[in-house]
Order: sequence, then C-alpha cells, then structure tokens
Amino acid sequence: MSASDGLILFLAEAADGDPYWIRVTGGALVQSGTGANWLAACGIDALPDQACVMLVPPPALVALHWVVHPDLPVRQGAAAARLAALVGGIAPSDQLLAVTDANNDPARPHIVAVVSRTDMQHWLLWAQHHGLAPDLIVPAPLLLPEPDEGFVRGAIGGDLVLRGVDIALTQDMALPGLIGDAAIVDVPQDMIEARAIAALTAPPLNLRQGDFAKRVRRSVDPRVVGRIALWSGLIFAASLLIALVGIARQYREASRLDTQSLALAQQILPNATDPAQALVEMEGQLAARGAGASAFTAPVAAVMAAMQDAPGVALTSLSRDPDGMVRATLAAAKADDINAVLLALQASGFTITATPSQDAGGRTLADITVRS
Repeated sequence: MSASDGLILFLAEAADGDPYWIRVTGGALVQSGTGANWLAACGIDALPDQACVMLVPPPALVALHWVVHPDLPVRQGAAAARLAALVGGIAPSDQLLAVTDANNDPARPHIVAVVSRTDMQHWLLWAQHHGLAPDLIVPAPLLLPEPDEGFVRGAIGGDLVLRGVDIALTQDMALPGLIGDAAIVDVPQDMIEARAIAALTAPPLNLRQGDFAKRVRRSVDPRVVGRIALWSGLIFAASLLIALVGIARQYREASRLDTQSLALAQQILPNATDPAQALVEMEGQLAARGAGASAFTAPVAAVMAAMQDAPGVALTSLSRDPDGMVRATLAAAKADDINAVLLALQASGFTITATPSQDAGGRTLADITVRS
C-alpha cells in the first residue's frame, strides 16, 4: 500500500446517491469527480496494486465521542472509552462497532467512533462490488482541523459538517441548544482535501479494526524463496559433512582399536591375523581352561533352567571364583525341592557339590558349586 498513490471516496448517505471521489498520485490530487466511473475518468483500467483506497462514510452514520480517563493507563483508558460509547449507543452493543484513535496521552480525550455493523458491512460490500478493497475508513468530521474553541465547518462529500472541541455533528443537527453562540469558522475545500490526502499516510482514526480489519494477502517473493532454499541446502550440506567427519573419525578409532587388540592377542596367539579370528581362538582357550564367558553363562543358565521345575526353590546368592567355578546358594522350605534342582543339574552334565545348612527361619539352604 502506497499513500502517495490512492483513491478517496466520500460516500453518500442516500442509497442511490453517487460518491464523490478524488484520485491521488504522487501525494497530490490529480483528478476528482462524482459517480463510480473513476477508472474511465482517469483513463486507467485498474488502480495500481499498491494504491491506498480510503472510504469516508456519511457523517450522519458515524457517531463520535470524546472520552477522557486521565487516571487510567492509555490502553485501559481506551478500552473504558469504547465501553462507555457502546453503553451510550442507541442500538444494542452487539450491533455496534466502537473504535478508538491512536491517542497515547492519557490527559487528552480518546476519540471513539461508533458505527452500526450493518453499515460497515454495506460499505464494504459496495466497495467489493466496485472492485475495491478499502484500506481505510475514516470518519468525515476528523478530516476537519481540531479547533481550539468554537467550531469549524466544512463541506465533506456534499454534507456540511461541524467539529468542535469535543463534539462533531452535521449542519442539520447544529441546534442552538448544542452550539449556542459559539463562533463558527469555515474551512476551505482545498484544506479538507489536503487533510484527506494526508490521512492516507496517517489516518486520525481507521474504522477497519477488529472483525472488519483488512485481511492482507502476502505474496511470495521468489528471491526470499531462493534464499531459503540456498540456506537450507547449505545447512543440509554442513550437517551431512559433520556426520561424515564423525563417521570417519569413528572408523579410524575402530581400526586403531582393532590393530591394538590384534597386537595384544598376538602375544598369546602369534599366528592370529584377524581380530575376529583371535577372539574365537581366545574364547576357545579360555573355555578349555574353564574360564571365559561360556564358563559362566552355561552353568548359570543350567541353574536357572533346573529351578523352573522347582518353584519352591529360591536363589539367594551367585558368584564366580577366579578359576571359573560358579557358586550359588539355594533356599527352600523342603530339602527335597533342592535335591530336585541338583539332580537336574547332574542330568545336564554339570559337576556339582552341595553343602546343606539351615537359616534362622528354619529354611533348608544348600551352598553349591557348578562346573561344566
């Protein structure tokens, strides 16, 4: 959206009324007219994509309130001002839209614009029907300068509008009881148009908020997509390189350990040429001496298998001597249960010894040794 190029439409209150429009190019008014033929009048087929479109609704259909809450923070004061304006509305609050200005001074009043949601929908549908997507909807009285005292008056979209210090109303509502004998200063039309053009950049209040905020469609920039793809590729390449370096280091370390292990094994097995072969031969020699992993796992597995058929037997200790002898302590309520385990071990081909005893609770204990 570019504020230097835009279209401003002053909507008529009557349903069959024609809007007054002005075309802005380079921040200046270049053409104006009445009706919906602005494209043909300007000699263009469509508005530029970045052109700003602003609607100025009929003054009589937007109520303005000046509410001040100097004892509250700015945001809380704005929220309280909106609530106060909705409560004072002539329609139920759920049928109204209340929007505050961007005032950040708690000592100054918040300007609250209250408009019917139905009117907002009507204006937006009208704009859509004419191929427009308004960026701004600005209340007409706020295009008049703020007076220090009395009132300023100007013609906006065919309606005479008055703005006071804390009030805004149309000419037909300027009853003596409301304005009294206050001075009224007329604002030239060119000043109103200049303030409308300035509102394209800094609107005093935009009704397109909340449910009526303009939804912006973000276009995809091919350059951004290209940069994302480039950085993603670089990150992937760096991650792959790091992984390959880690794998290479692990491979070198594994090779070093294999070489070192083979050198140690060759002290006992001079003819060994491969770490796997050396491991098999070392395990065979240990097994022949009653040592090695199998010298422990086989007897223990046999003990566990024998105990499966004797559920009353418990294993209370298990150890292995340096010479490969497996020692265990079995406990049971009856000696016959332990004997069944011992017989099963013998039947499996293991050599066993057993020393019976009793614990303090009266259970039968057997300290056994198991060797392949």
